[in-house]
Amino acid sequence: MWKDLFARVEWRIFFSTLGLVFLSEMGDKTQISTLFLASAKPNYVFWVALGSASALICTSFIEVIIGSSLARFLKPQAIRMVSAVVFITLGILLVFGVIGNIAIK
Repeated sequence: MWKDLFARVEWRIFFSTLGLVFLSEMGDKTQISTLFLASAKPNYVFWVALGSASALICTSFIEVIIGSSLARFLKPQAIRMVSAVVFITLGILLVFGVIGNIAIK
């Protein structure tokens, strides 16, 4: 059973996804929040790590389900275009301070 499963694994897709998500998650607010939670509760580092990893798995699963559903209705070029427009729009809004303002006291 396991031999058949590993024979059918698309290793290239697996490792490219792993690398891309790993690099994009480094230093984001989720990582910083996890760092602070672990430093606040040093005796519970395992549970903080397990909770953080579980949350990433759950959100990634939801994203995969939504993405595969969109792929049924949209061509890859349309998905790329919508992603680019959303990314650029969010970047412009962040640069001009329309979104992302954090009040530091």
